[in-house]
Amino acid sequence: MSDAVALKPEIDLGAGRFLFKIYTLEALASVGGNLLMFGIFFYMQRRFGWGASKNLPLSSAQGAAYVAGALSANPLSRWIDRQKLLRLIQIAMALIALAGVWTDTPAAIVTLLLAYTLLSAAQWPLLESLISIGANPAGLSRRISIYNLVWSGSGAITVAACGVVIAHAPQGIFLITVFAHLIALLLLTRIRPPSQPSSVAHLHPEPELIPLRAQAKRLSRIALPATFAVIYALGAIMPTLAVIQSTAPAARTLLASVWMISRWFCFVCLGMTVWWHTRPRALLIAAIVIFFAFLGITLIPSLPSMVLWQIMMGIAMGLIYSGSLYFGMVLSDGSTAQNAYHEALIGLGSILGPGCGALAGQLRPGDAHASIIAVAAILWISVLAACAVSLQLRRQ
Repeated sequence: MSDAVALKPEIDLGAGRFLFKIYTLEALASVGGNLLMFGIFFYMQRRFGWGASKNLPLSSAQGAAYVAGALSANPLSRWIDRQKLLRLIQIAMALIALAGVWTDTPAAIVTLLLAYTLLSAAQWPLLESLISIGANPAGLSRRISIYNLVWSGSGAITVAACGVVIAHAPQGIFLITVFAHLIALLLLTRIRPPSQPSSVAHLHPEPELIPLRAQAKRLSRIALPATFAVIYALGAIMPTLAVIQSTAPAARTLLASVWMISRWFCFVCLGMTVWWHTRPRALLIAAIVIFFAFLGITLIPSLPSMVLWQIMMGIAMGLIYSGSLYFGMVLSDGSTAQNAYHEALIGLGSILGPGCGALAGQLRPGDAHASIIAVAAILWISVLAACAVSLQLRRQ
């Protein structure tokens, strides 16, 4: 039985205004996060001449901070109301970004980035939990689709445009982040949760769909760390690729954001259908596509090839991310703990990808391909693990 048939649309009792404000909050969070966790590598390359050998360790360190922040969200939300906690996080991130405006040494900037990343990771499980309030499985699917469109769309626009800022006023990426968090703080003072019998959704997935959803959750969460291993390794490597270097500085982040735009269109398509809810092995195909796309982007010195492979990679990443978030939430009543686990897997990937790339660069100094092959090895291990799980599921 498909979701389209079995699930009735949720009845929204005044929650629309609340959800709009939460979506606005995530858009603002995505602006700051993408500037200081992706665009920052282009900033470091332009301002301090950093290459992959320095950007990769920075990205890996940010990944470790991201894991710590994501895992702290659930215990903190037990002690402090979620919205109050979000307000405190916005204040702290605004202050950190403001300090970045006046900081002019790489070491100090790295310290600020790690603190910012930790707090940024802590806010996402809280936002994801808030959007699940009062949703049934069909309603949750729609909400997650919108949620994914908002953060990915604002992130793609931010990264595409930040090259202009970095080229003409590098400190502007910190100043824009300050304003984003101040606006979010103001918005949080005006948010009131809709009246619901409980603070989280009671999703109760149909018994006949639970096994398929559980399989899809396992596959997506095997592939999710590898997905973000690619994202953050690419973020560190892309500024040094010959194809990127051949373009004007202001256009480089636009070229590097093609996969983000493609991922956004994938989220649009996933929000219009539920076929992927009952086809777990589509996630395995997506993992394989990411492996070949990463190699195509980094090893083929061709602009059309880079664009094509980024498009394919964005589609595959959109499917894996949506699967991990949706199936984790629908099977756990939208719990903050499950959302924190989802975000921690993202952080794990951002440790492994850049970390292995940095290690390979240290072992093979001067070999431009060493870091790329190391990251590809992480992806291949993920593909093999997903294949093993898929075979195991077939036998059941």
